[in-house]
Amino acid sequence: MGNRRSAQGFSLIELLLALALGLVITAGIVQLFVGNNQTYRVLQGQARLQEGARYALEFIAESARAAGYFGCDPDENKRWHTLNAGANWASLFEVDIRQSVAGFEYTGGGGNSVNDWTPSAVILPRQGASTTTPMPANGIDMSTVIPETDILALRRVENPGERIAAVVQPTLNPIPLVDDGDVDLQVDDFAVIGNCEQAAVFRVTGVGNAFGNVTVNWDAGVGGGIAIYQNAAGATLSGQSVAYGSATDPQGTTVAKITTDIYYVAQGTGTNNFGQTTRSLWRKSGTDAPVELVEGVRDLQVWYGIDTTPVDNSVAPNRYVTADNINVDDIIRAVRVQIEASTVDVVTDNPAGEPSTRTFSQTISLRNLG
Repeated sequence: MGNRRSAQGFSLIELLLALALGLVITAGIVQLFVGNNQTYRVLQGQARLQEGARYALEFIAESARAAGYFGCDPDENKRWHTLNAGANWASLFEVDIRQSVAGFEYTGGGGNSVNDWTPSAVILPRQGASTTTPMPANGIDMSTVIPETDILALRRVENPGERIAAVVQPTLNPIPLVDDGDVDLQVDDFAVIGNCEQAAVFRVTGVGNAFGNVTVNWDAGVGGGIAIYQNAAGATLSGQSVAYGSATDPQGTTVAKITTDIYYVAQGTGTNNFGQTTRSLWRKSGTDAPVELVEGVRDLQVWYGIDTTPVDNSVAPNRYVTADNINVDDIIRAVRVQIEASTVDVVTDNPAGEPSTRTFSQTISLRNLG
């Protein structure tokens, strides 16, 4: 009797209790796993958000700190160009060395045509707009730019420049440079030859070597794009017919590439975990095609620090305005940049299915404009 009793096993009630206990434990483990997974997704998303914001602000800050650098910068009335635009500097947005900072404030009603920004974005190098850029295929695709966001352009001459190897007369072509083994100029670049007395913008049409020196050509009517970005026939590097350099010190003059960095927010090339097209910070540098810099940047807003008392001993701004409120004579000392960065993916149980976002800002001194 005793052996048969011990072989009967568990009763139905005991099995049900064991099963219920097992389900409770399993449910707890599953819940713990789901919770940990959700926490991991949130933390990963937040880390990505902060990293994206840091990179975005650093890219813009780097360009802003260099904005306005033109080497030994001459007076504005002693800056010329060899291009077909004549006195119309405003049509040469990508190389306009008179203006170090340019902003475009969104003032439209939800669209992204050129007139939805103030001043009008019609002067920007736009894709397919053969009247504004030497490389229409490399222009900004305005149809992808996000409404309600600002556009910021920062211009500089690359440092260091290339030293000239001999006196350069105003019509000398090609220009001889000291060959230091690292001449960073290419065909179709736009460059500035300048010293403390004068400067001129020209289009590089050839890079060669003669008499042991690197040479750069600026031939007339050569290069792609529209005619205003080509060197004009009979052009001169000096509006005063003054040579660059001297017999004793020709290297007081340098030749350097012009770079205009244009920052804007547009549709990205990727999608998130909900299949939504991402937004990204883009940059167009010089005549190159725009590059997607940082995925997950949803908004860009810019304010400009104006110095309304330039005759005092301080070069700090005392008023911040938007781009549509900048006057021609205003002196810009700083830019305040605000971006909205996102986690890209949807990482929380958001009924709207939207990524989490945070706003970051940074004020950057324009030290070359001080």
